[in-house]
Amino acid sequence: MAKKTDHQPATKGDIAAVRSELADVKAELKSDIVAVKTELKDDIKNLSGELLKTNFKMDRLETNMMTELRSFKSELLAAFEQSVVKGRMYDQKAVTHGAILIDHEDKLLKHETRITLLEKK
Repeated sequence: MAKKTDHQPATKGDIAAVRSELADVKAELKSDIVAVKTELKDDIKNLSGELLKTNFKMDRLETNMMTELRSFKSELLAAFEQSVVKGRMYDQKAVTHGAILIDHEDKLLKHETRITLLEKK
């Protein structure tokens, strides 16, 4: 038994129509690809511009931070040096103060001795 089918063999006209349709699809796809490439190029240009701006901002920020850190370091070292000078002055005053107290104590003892000698007379 032979099977019945509704399929007919393609004619030259059918093949030519399919080729024409495929050529149209091919041309449409090429134009779509060109459009997508153009959009991508524009996006890449925009992104590269933004990247340059960001890098410039980062460089400027780094420079500003380094300047501020150097300034802070200078201020900190100046304050430290001032405290060292004050510490030395207090040390000198403590030594001098101790010596003054010893001198006063000696004078008081001598006064007591002199008063005692004067009272004996």
